[in-house]
Amino acid sequence: MPSLLQWGGDVEYVELREKANRVTGLGSHLESVIILMKAERYESAFALLRTCLEHMVVDWLVFRGRTLVQRFSSVSEETWAKWQQEKVDGAEWTRTIKGWSRKKGQVRIVREGLYSEPADDGSRQQISIYYFLLEQYRPVLGPPSQQLDDGLVGTDELRRMAVENRALWEVYLTWSSLLTNLQENGLVDQDDAGRLAVHYRFLSGYTHPVADQRRDTYGKEVWQGWPRYDHYSSELILLYALTLGVREVRNFVTSVSGRTDVTIAGLDEVEAGLVDAEAASAHFWFLGVNPHDYDKWTARNALAFRAFREEREQIVPPEPAAAEVAYPRDPLKRLVAMHSSTLEYMTGLFYTSPWHREDARFR
Repeated sequence: MPSLLQWGGDVEYVELREKANRVTGLGSHLESVIILMKAERYESAFALLRTCLEHMVVDWLVFRGRTLVQRFSSVSEETWAKWQQEKVDGAEWTRTIKGWSRKKGQVRIVREGLYSEPADDGSRQQISIYYFLLEQYRPVLGPPSQQLDDGLVGTDELRRMAVENRALWEVYLTWSSLLTNLQENGLVDQDDAGRLAVHYRFLSGYTHPVADQRRDTYGKEVWQGWPRYDHYSSELILLYALTLGVREVRNFVTSVSGRTDVTIAGLDEVEAGLVDAEAASAHFWFLGVNPHDYDKWTARNALAFRAFREEREQIVPPEPAAAEVAYPRDPLKRLVAMHSSTLEYMTGLFYTSPWHREDARFR
């Protein structure tokens, strides 16, 4: 991606080149996912996809974030009054605050992103605070209690740095903080934040192996030996790789669009590739309100089952609106079921799979 950037003048922007390198970095991870998939190391591929998901979400904020949510606990009345007065007085640290509130000692602050120095024409570019957080957070520093004088920096200073480092993680970089900031920036709504959380939980099952996923990953015949080829895990891994890659590139392209100082070479070809990838992975239903026919069939059956459970007259409901279809919790089990044409005897509803496979029923 960095090689596609074309500068409008003699100035190259380090910020944009570093962002383009982030796109290339995710692409490298996704290439590794495909290598693992081809080697039938599906559990390892899913574990790496969790990293890719988080990478994409962080970059979404790095590329397109305009505001940032901060949360502080145990803020006393006295401190809160002092902060409010400092804001009235125009204190430097309050100038980027768009809004704030305090409830039971918990303070929520919404800050506006930072700006670049004015160009010759006076224009400025807004830069996401997340861009700077990537430089500030140090994952290897450790907790304050484990800091010891290293001969160059004293223990007290190292502990202070560790406290600040931990605060960066807790306030900005946890998964819940990332989702909050995506919503605050208007990049996702509450429903899409929930959909992202579903994929985070599913992939985390491979990153944190506290449950045995092998049978679900390779099928019931896993007792015959593994790793072994499985159509469904292979397909799901490809769908994740396509979807995360497309979202990453689209977010970067959107962040550059409208700028006169830089363009992307071959953008038409890039866009055509994105459209093809989106069409090929449309049945994945990653974000938005676009359930597959299988999901609508499942929703109709669920409504009929509920009526039966509540001892009401069982009337097969009409096809629900897309917004009324529940989001599936397990992407892999859903994908397997989508490959099997099925009659639900209790309701009489039939699902016709576009990709029917006889082995799906026994997977």
